[in-house]
Amino acid sequence: MGIRLHAPSDRDYDKALDIFDRATEAAGLGTHCLTLSVTSDQGAVIRSFPFANIAIDEGMIASLSEMNDFTNLLAVAVSGAHPSGMVLRTLNPERACGWRFTEGDPLPLTAAETFSAYATDIRTGEPMVPMPGTEYTDAPVIHI
Repeated sequence: MGIRLHAPSDRDYDKALDIFDRATEAAGLGTHCLTLSVTSDQGAVIRSFPFANIAIDEGMIASLSEMNDFTNLLAVAVSGAHPSGMVLRTLNPERACGWRFTEGDPLPLTAAETFSAYATDIRTGEPMVPMPGTEYTDAPVIHI
């Protein structure tokens, strides 16, 4: 049996797509991965969306099915019904920043908060070894 999540509204889907567009644009050029975690009483649902922005105004290289899975879960996050968080990881150089969702809005985390999130197992709450060589940065504000 799966994890039961709140059913998002059409407005939640529209807001999720707006946040998705702004987050992938804020990533800039390069290879990236957005990871989203939505938690319910039965556990966490996690989706990752790897993508590459290769040139300004030319879109991205990504899997459409992974994008759909990610944005569907993002709509659940923006509904505000479940504790949720999102991290953007960039490769070469390795950087990470993140957001927590409060009442459905993505609030940027500081570098220290992102580090703490990366160094904690979301399923158990136990400390983990952080990713070596990663620079943790303050997340940009995503205006919605």
